[in-house]
Amino acid sequence: MVRKKPTRAVILLPGTIHFEAVIASFSDWFQDAIVIAVDKGIDKAEKIAPLRCNSDVAVDYWVGDFDSSHHLEIAPTLYREKVRYPAEKDEIDTELALSLAREQGIDRFLLLGGIGGRLDHQTALLFLPVQYPATTFIHTDGVEKLHFLEAGRHYHFLLPLGTTVSLMALTDLAGINLSGVKWPLSNYALKLGSGLTYSNEVVEEQGIEVSIEKGDAWLYLLPADSKRSL
Repeated sequence: MVRKKPTRAVILLPGTIHFEAVIASFSDWFQDAIVIAVDKGIDKAEKIAPLRCNSDVAVDYWVGDFDSSHHLEIAPTLYREKVRYPAEKDEIDTELALSLAREQGIDRFLLLGGIGGRLDHQTALLFLPVQYPATTFIHTDGVEKLHFLEAGRHYHFLLPLGTTVSLMALTDLAGINLSGVKWPLSNYALKLGSGLTYSNEVVEEQGIEVSIEKGDAWLYLLPADSKRSL
């Protein structure tokens, strides 16, 4: 049987990943997606290896300038190909990983381990959807989750009561509709930089529904039992 060409990719970044939470929500990704480790993100390879039942390696591509991973001892059997880039370049390593995947027709990405760390790199990751239109992004460490919302699409998320919900605008937004939360919105327009859509809360057992007519935004989700705060 010919294996279908992958349409999605898991990107392993150097930050913290809560693997039990990731497996609970996204284990199916490791069955049919390609996996790309970005520089020191390769240190997660051994943990994800058991999840990749349909592959003989944990990581398909290990990419970067390797400035943060040169000291690591990584077994060659954990990855299929190592792609080195110069330290002085125009792109961050994550952009290079995305470009490599997109050349293979990948348009759906799960970013793991990019929450926390240097603020400049975190900001660059948050604005990736603006740079790569018509691409689906989920950005998470397993606990905090960010889902990129495509304009013109309707989304339904089945979430526990009390889940924190924030709509994080990357551009001016128009036609925001949000229901199932403590402070719903209907055909609302939001200027970039406004905090009005932050720290909402799920109040309906059937979850939430959200859509935006125009603009780019992340939907941020945090479980009610999380200890994280401002």
